Amino acid sequence: MTLNEQIKSDFLTARKNNDNSKKNILTMILSDALKLTKEKNHSDTVNDDDIIKIIKSWIKKTEQSIEILTANNKDTSELLKEKEILLSYIPKTWSYEETKSHIERISKEKNSKEIGVIMRELKTDYNGLYDNKTASEIIRSL
Repeated sequence: MTLNEQIKSDFLTARKNNDNSKKNILTMILSDALKLTKEKNHSDTVNDDDIIKIIKSWIKKTEQSIEILTANNKDTSELLKEKEILLSYIPKTWSYEETKSHIERISKEKNSKEIGVIMRELKTDYNGLYDNKTASEIIRSL
């Protein structure tokens, strides 16, 4: 089951169970996915990478809203709940140590310490599982 199909299924379940928080945030994701299919002339679906980008975008927006509300001493409980829902759909990113381990292995396999070579390999095999900024810092320190 693709991530898009999983979100559609969870949306229907949330709707049936009157889980408004989940229903609302999943509606936004599905809406953005539909927009993307129209923009890119996809058939009827988007791939998991596109969905993950959409979700990460919503996480960023939610975090910004939480910061603003916190600064104004407002209730953030609903946004925190939405953020948890969003986080449940993206793969857990590697820790610093896991990222470093994979980079060192790739560097040995490719016999290279060039950032472009290692990043290309990471993106090809492990896209979405690591933080780009952390990976770049580790590669530079090799």
